[in-house]
Amino acid sequence: DKVVKTVKEQNSAHEMLFKLSSELENSPVKIYLMIDEYDNFTNSILADYGGSEYNKISREAGYFKQFFSNLKAMASGSGAGLARMFITGVSPVTMDDVTSGFNVGTNISLREQFNELLGFTQNDVEEIIDYYTKSGVFHLDKQKTISTMKKWYDNYQFSNRCKNKMFNTDAILYFMSNSLNTNYMLENLIDDNLRMDYSKLRHLMILDQQSNYNFSKLKEIIETGSITSPIVTSFPFDKLTVSGNFISLLYYFGLLTYSGKTNSGDPVLVIPNETVRTIMFEYIRLSYETLDAFTIDIFRLREEYRKLAYKGDFKPTFQFLADEIKKQTRIRDYINGEKVIQGFFLAYLNIVDFYISLSEEEMNKGYADIVMKPFYVKYPDIKYSYLIEFKYIARTDSEKELKAELSKKLKDAETKLAQYADDDFAKKMMCTAPYGDVKLKKIIVIFHGWEMIYLMEN
Repeated sequence: DKVVKTVKEQNSAHEMLFKLSSELENSPVKIYLMIDEYDNFTNSILADYGGSEYNKISREAGYFKQFFSNLKAMASGSGAGLARMFITGVSPVTMDDVTSGFNVGTNISLREQFNELLGFTQNDVEEIIDYYTKSGVFHLDKQKTISTMKKWYDNYQFSNRCKNKMFNTDAILYFMSNSLNTNYMLENLIDDNLRMDYSKLRHLMILDQQSNYNFSKLKEIIETGSITSPIVTSFPFDKLTVSGNFISLLYYFGLLTYSGKTNSGDPVLVIPNETVRTIMFEYIRLSYETLDAFTIDIFRLREEYRKLAYKGDFKPTFQFLADEIKKQTRIRDYINGEKVIQGFFLAYLNIVDFYISLSEEEMNKGYADIVMKPFYVKYPDIKYSYLIEFKYIARTDSEKELKAELSKKLKDAETKLAQYADDDFAKKMMCTAPYGDVKLKKIIVIFHGWEMIYLMEN
């Protein structure tokens, strides 16, 4: 009772905790402290108020910095009142700014023995499905369910030394809780809780209405599907745009995951699944809007997209996006190559989930620019699938040069599309004959700078 009374007399929460620890020194009773997502409010401050306010609480004599200094003091000494603490859910930015000199803790984030600590294995997922099926409340096909979950929620790997992939626990539980006592596939496969507050990433990519290194890196990842970079354990906020730091931040946010190594031993990082890919496309689209570079009528685009999926009428969708690019002059600053065009279209082709739109998908010893694979589990009546080859010709005033280059690009695109379509794996994934009734359309799109000059079915 005396200890409780003494603690309650303190003025603030961290003073109360520090006092409790000191009262328990050399006592058999100890404090076991768990902290989850301790950087959540610092991320919000960064997003809403900027670096100056963030520095006030996380550096020098700031409240947040002082709190962790107290934790260090509480854990020091053989008879310390704080016996153990476990901290989860922290970005490397706050870790560096707040816990520098925090030598009583050990960062275990990248250790292979903890790879399966937070997440579901495939065996876990199968046991969950079996349990609710036997209970009579889950009625969906098990194999189709697992196939959907693997595409949308799987593939997380938390150490480059591990082989096992993990499912996102929140996503699996969301899917299951919304699928009980139903006979249809969940329509919205992305839990809103998984959609990280956009503003918390926006401030890392856009400054004073100008895109920065981070914005271009995010675009590059979407356009290529992967990036090679080591994972940095911590770095201060003012070093966020240093090469590799922002990539590491995307890894800690769960937007990238390990996928092997290069021949030189460098980690290869990829977008783990379709949920994350969709969220990243949303970041890009919203960034374009924030920069006042590109805004479109999403409702109209959805209607055009439905024609593409069910009537095979692809031209309105592509022409609509191309016309907007040509009309909205600021977007031209970002149109400077085939991969940029490809990535830009991907961002808007993923607005509606009739398809899982894949970039650089391997097919018949080649890599297709965009594969629009029907989301057949959810839309079994979809009529068309698409292989799309993008080509880009730099701006030129010479009609002769343009004509010659156009002929060259067309020939190359036709050859590649024929190669990709003549692949058994492609037919199976696109649900075309003999594996399904979906009709395949092979599309060639050619841009001359910011103008689309060719759009045709091959």
